[in-house]
Amino acid sequence: AAETLLAGFCAGGDLDGLRAAAAALAAGSATDSGRGTIIARWCEAAEARSDLIDFYAAAFLTDKGEIRKTLITKAAAAAAECKAAAILAAEAERVKTFLEARAAGEVLAATTALVDLGAALLDRYDRQKRREGRLDYDDLVLKTLDLLQAQGVAPWVLYKLDGGIDHILIDEAQDTNPEQWRIVAALAEEFFAGEDPRGRKRTVFAVGDAKQSIYGFQRTDPQAFLDMRQHFEWRVNAARQQWLTLPLELSFRSAAPVLAAVDAIFRQPQAQDGVVLDGAEIRHLAARSGQAGLVELWPPIAPDPEEEPQLPFARQRLLPPSARLAAAIAATIRRWLDTGERLPARDREIRPGDVMVLVRRRNAFLGELLRALKQRQIPVAGADRLVLTQQLAVQDLIALGRFLLLPEDDLNLATVLKGPLFGIDEESLFDLAHGRGAESLWSRLRARAAADPRLREIAERLSALLARADFVPPYELYAEILGAGGGRRAVLERLGPEAADPVEEFLSLALAYEREHVPSLQGFLHWLATGETEVKRDFAARERDEVRILTVHGAKGLEAPIVFLPDTMQVPSPRADLVWTRKEGVPLWRPRGNLSVPSHDREREALRRREMQEYRRLLYVALTRAQDRLYVCGWETQKKAPEYCWYALCRAGLKTIAAPFDFDAGDLLGRDGWRGTGFVLTGGQSAVPV
Repeated sequence: AAETLLAGFCAGGDLDGLRAAAAALAAGSATDSGRGTIIARWCEAAEARSDLIDFYAAAFLTDKGEIRKTLITKAAAAAAECKAAAILAAEAERVKTFLEARAAGEVLAATTALVDLGAALLDRYDRQKRREGRLDYDDLVLKTLDLLQAQGVAPWVLYKLDGGIDHILIDEAQDTNPEQWRIVAALAEEFFAGEDPRGRKRTVFAVGDAKQSIYGFQRTDPQAFLDMRQHFEWRVNAARQQWLTLPLELSFRSAAPVLAAVDAIFRQPQAQDGVVLDGAEIRHLAARSGQAGLVELWPPIAPDPEEEPQLPFARQRLLPPSARLAAAIAATIRRWLDTGERLPARDREIRPGDVMVLVRRRNAFLGELLRALKQRQIPVAGADRLVLTQQLAVQDLIALGRFLLLPEDDLNLATVLKGPLFGIDEESLFDLAHGRGAESLWSRLRARAAADPRLREIAERLSALLARADFVPPYELYAEILGAGGGRRAVLERLGPEAADPVEEFLSLALAYEREHVPSLQGFLHWLATGETEVKRDFAARERDEVRILTVHGAKGLEAPIVFLPDTMQVPSPRADLVWTRKEGVPLWRPRGNLSVPSHDREREALRRREMQEYRRLLYVALTRAQDRLYVCGWETQKKAPEYCWYALCRAGLKTIAAPFDFDAGDLLGRDGWRGTGFVLTGGQSAVPV
């Protein structure tokens, strides 16, 4: 307990030696003297030591918990009548040990509380699943594993299964987690146990690429894939059957310049940790040999220097670097479409659907790029994942629902009137709202309706909805608004075809809510707001000719003739202070960032290393989505980009095989442009840098 640790520390130590060391410090420099005063006070104030502990520890340790390099100056140590340096060093070690033990105690207490809370939540979740007769995905995996390992049951189950299984195929094997591998191993246990009495030749076929293991958050581990390969290799060879490891080096997707760039990047030692896992060199062969391809690395955009203050309302700064890059990408695509830029390998002009933009995370850049593309009338499919309540179309529908619950909310009614469902312009809304005093906007709207046909139509529609809102279920109400009321057409005309997905999902949720709850508009809107439902859009099933913007995780398995990688100069931020030990598989929670606990620090550092390994594998996946053209770019912030970021790794690799060229975005963006030296790699027929 913390009290026991503190009492033991306060009662211990070489007090006589510390008093002598304090006297030696008092005769030294100003820093020595200050430290000596602290130590002398500690030695004499036995009753108050518990209150002085942090003050006392600061005399020996830095803010990071490390022992200070100089505990006493050389002159003061030489003049001392005791071995002051050794005494102070021993006390510093004692202080450090105590603080680590105290911090470990805090971590233990916090983790125990967290486990208690988690256990209660899991227990309640399990009770609810049992009550409703439901299983989640993890339940299916774990219960299957239990069935194959339970004493007295597993042998019979495996015997019955064994008779009906001749072949096991594991696709995307690098994304298989440990429990799933244990199921595979159990099912294949008898495959290679000896001669099959029926003469069957049973096989296991696993397809996977450890370089593409990017789902660590689902507990996949590329090393587990390699370990299982070794396990089956030993079993097959022991049974004297045929074992084959077939490297898949021939790429049917990418042109030769793209593959050459990938090989050059991951030939650099700093790019190989976590990607080159079994010692084999990364090497690709192009099935599309001779077809045109291009790789460009644009110079990064530096943050703007502070400008001199200018007149009010004058433009004082350039666009932020990320917005300038988004504008440059959009302008480049617009120029391709306007000039009829061709893809020589496909012998046709570039279309919007040929372009895929891959980002590492969904951040502000995504919105900036969507805005830049729409400003230039470039068809764009929107983001691959949507938080439903953050979509404008859904926000308009929610605002209308809130009006039906509380018509006196003037600001909300103004939002409804300005939205696509009613489409009042700015001047009309100002004229309606201005100078009304204590009169509500809804009352003013009804009062003005008699003299204005447009307002009369709006007032009648809203009045009809108000009359039905308390008696009609949410789905029926919104289906009427969007269908017969013309709302869907109005929303799509204002916000574009990408608004169709959120609207459809909104209606689906309204229907789902009615199945599980008493139908009410207020209950539905509250349920929707607290749920923060996220919609995943399947771009693989979409045939629209639109620019696609995806995260690299979302693009796994997809491809495009032209790929932009803009988010390349930032690295993952360290995770929260909750880590799981690799060996014991238990959580450790550090409730305060300034606690130094060696076991937690080791696990945190190991976690950070695994995250950076996956960060590099994510780069490999991103690069290999490109078929014909690959553009690598990035923006800097006030904080210098790390030497191990994607951009730095790509630049180091491309410098060895690509030619430098002068890049100037000024003709695309004018004042917001930037210049610098990039690198370009071309190959095949008619491949010309743009």
